[in-house]
Amino acid sequence: MGKIHADYKKELEKAAKQMILIHRVDTLVKIILRTIVRTLKLEHASLILYDEIQDAYVANASRGKSGLKIPKGFSKISKDNPIIRYFTDRRLQASGSDYLLFDQIGYSTGPFHEEIKNQFLLYNAKACIPGFFRNKLIFALFLGEKLDREGFTPEELGFMSVLSSDTVMAVQNAWLFQDLNEQLQKNTQLFLQTALALSSAIEAKDPYTQGHTERVANYSLVVANELKAIGGIPRNEKNLLENLRISSLLHDIGKIGISEKILNKKGLLNKEEREAMKKHPLIGATILSRIDEFHAPILGVKYHHEHHDGSGYPEGLKGEKIPLIAQIIAVADTFDAMITERPYRRGLSKKEAARLIESEKNRQFNPIIADAFLNAYKKGKI
Repeated sequence: MGKIHADYKKELEKAAKQMILIHRVDTLVKIILRTIVRTLKLEHASLILYDEIQDAYVANASRGKSGLKIPKGFSKISKDNPIIRYFTDRRLQASGSDYLLFDQIGYSTGPFHEEIKNQFLLYNAKACIPGFFRNKLIFALFLGEKLDREGFTPEELGFMSVLSSDTVMAVQNAWLFQDLNEQLQKNTQLFLQTALALSSAIEAKDPYTQGHTERVANYSLVVANELKAIGGIPRNEKNLLENLRISSLLHDIGKIGISEKILNKKGLLNKEEREAMKKHPLIGATILSRIDEFHAPILGVKYHHEHHDGSGYPEGLKGEKIPLIAQIIAVADTFDAMITERPYRRGLSKKEAARLIESEKNRQFNPIIADAFLNAYKKGKI
């Protein structure tokens, strides 16, 4: 293998920087092929990528002249394909080979080499570059004719060998991210199902909460989106909407540990009963603390009764010390409580409740959160 030319090194560095940032395999492959066609000045280039589900190699993407390109998914190559065998079958003494040139095959004879030549003709290729991860063939790159009709130089083949190695690691990295995202999506769905089941358990015990948790969840998400629109969500609040959805559905889960006599009382609670009711945020946090994945949503459950001025409970937190997720739920929860009919008082109109939210800015509520809620209300979203 010859020395890699300085221009090729520059292209390799540029491609490597791009590849690190990309976690979608299809996007990654398009960038690689575009780099190859541009740098080597090829008519076209194609890539077949191993598909674990089909246990075969599938044409993933192609770049170059339209008449020479392979449509995505059109070609599926089994592990018995002669080119795949050439690179993977140790008996053929080609396992781990850096490349395979059509001109090399042209000088060989025998049925097997004829099959390989036919594959090259099928893909209109002049060279094939394998991509190995350890001993596993991940992909094969087919390179078409160069525009100047010259053969591939040692420098060009060296460039392709290094680029292939970089691509293997980038593809493995992209696959890992895709697997993680799929797992996260599955877990998120599981969390939501669990949250809905738990919120149903609350409603079965406390008639007041029927529909309340779902409404609070909806109001909370509306407020969060309003904050997001004005850039009011800090960068460190990752997955806020996801955690807020779960937390708002479970904000009253601690009521499971409160006496039904207190929950179902027709009149106002006495001092002792109010103190007992105030324990529900801590009870809820204790229940959820046994589930590692609920670490962030717990903050909303535990602190949604804290007040901006420090007069709330259970810890009397003040201002920015109150988690954002709890501050959002606090406004949504209070609003829904005010407009809900209770045996001992009538529910307020939304207009009256909104006026009270306005009056409690800087006291019960963070003014930024309250304004986001009121803006959503004025827009008819609440």
